[in-house]
Amino acid sequence: MTGSIDRIQLELAIAQLPPGYKRAFVLHDVQGYEHHEIAEMLGSSIGNSKSQLHKARVRLRKLLRDTDRESRRRNELHAELV
Repeated sequence: MTGSIDRIQLELAIAQLPPGYKRAFVLHDVQGYEHHEIAEMLGSSIGNSKSQLHKARVRLRKLLRDTDRESRRRNELHAELV
């Protein structure tokens, strides 16, 4: 499965996000709420919602890249041993 992510990897990465990042990501990208709705629900500003979502996406990309890199490394090591 090298080079792609699966649902389990994504769920594990989301679970590693700080609470504010996770809330913004789930509310916006998973549940489909708009920033003004998220801001109202959480009692924050629209700018805060956008900032938290941006930071969540950046962190998720890094976590998923690291996971993919580690998976490729394990596969290469396994291939050498076989």
